[in-house]
Amino acid sequence: MSDASPATAALPPAWSATPAPPAPKPPVQVAYDGKLGELYVIYLRSLLLTLLTLGWYRFWGRTSVRRYLWSHFSAFGDRFEYRGLGLELFLGFLLAVGALLVFEGIVVGLVWWAWGDELPAEIGMTDIMTWALLLVGLPLLPVAQYAGWRYRLTRTAWRGIRTGLKGSSWTYGGKAIGWGLLNAMCMNLLTPMRDVSLNGYRTRHMTFGNLNFGFAGRAADIYGRFIGFYFLNIAAWVVLFIVVAIVIGGVSSSVGSLSFEQMMERLANPTPMVLLVFFLVLFGFYTLVGLMILPVRCWWMAYSLRYMVSRAWFDRLQFVTGVSTRQIWGFLVLNYLILIFTLGLGGPWVMHRTARLISQQLWIYGEIDPAAVAQALGGDTGVGEGLLDVFDVGSV
Repeated sequence: MSDASPATAALPPAWSATPAPPAPKPPVQVAYDGKLGELYVIYLRSLLLTLLTLGWYRFWGRTSVRRYLWSHFSAFGDRFEYRGLGLELFLGFLLAVGALLVFEGIVVGLVWWAWGDELPAEIGMTDIMTWALLLVGLPLLPVAQYAGWRYRLTRTAWRGIRTGLKGSSWTYGGKAIGWGLLNAMCMNLLTPMRDVSLNGYRTRHMTFGNLNFGFAGRAADIYGRFIGFYFLNIAAWVVLFIVVAIVIGGVSSSVGSLSFEQMMERLANPTPMVLLVFFLVLFGFYTLVGLMILPVRCWWMAYSLRYMVSRAWFDRLQFVTGVSTRQIWGFLVLNYLILIFTLGLGGPWVMHRTARLISQQLWIYGEIDPAAVAQALGGDTGVGEGLLDVFDVGSV
């Protein structure tokens, strides 16, 4: 007589009484439930107040837009929060302007002290100040970008726990400038190394509570695709220049009876027909770029984005995006047309489309361990965003 229990005896020979491991949970998709109309109400109110205050309200307006967007994103059923203040952005802007003026004053003073008597008469103080601003400000842009990301992350919270960005803005800025110069000298062939290095630095220094994100990307993984993109891009530009040369040749033959001086006179005093032809040629050029150059670039952008996202992780979470070349191309082209035909007033529409694309194409695998995450201490000022605002490249 067998000693097996009835429940065990009823099992097929290949089966075990040991319970099977739980099935893996399906991925969680980031959700966005914002409404374009609601976003436009906030944007237009902020725009009106910005005009009435001669631009000073834009810091509070930007904060209002961010609060709306952040609060309509959710993951695992919980919404994100934006805790930044307009006053922080305003004070950051003032500090950034003050710092730039000090640096610019030092550069102008050194130039005037070293070469003041030898400078040509046509070079005035305005020219020196302009070049000083470029020499001081442009290298600071990647520094300000990193500081701006840090500010936005330290003002973002989920389940009451704040995100953050450690690391040094100056270190990141030095890396960005160094890779940019080196890549330019190597005809952009170091792009995968630059992208992996900068993305890795940002991602590894991102935090949620007291834990860091991780990044496991390698430039070698994407170099094969990049080389294909590199030569496809060159071929596309060659074809574009051939087409443009043929068009220019056709136009030149049709106006061959006009001298160069007559053509310049018509352009200086254009008739409605000349303006129409000019805009048609310009539209045709951008159409050719959109059809021949942009798809190749979007192919690389989509592949690079998918790779970078898939190599990032946090605790027991993995991230995946399925964004395609067609989606990136349509996204960029339509955003460009929206901004052009609305004279810039389509900004909220572009933000809304960006938020929807993120929510539709970002999945999270795994689960977060609440016991492993604790609140991190410290914060950051808005100086980085203020510096970006000085150069008018600050973004929501």
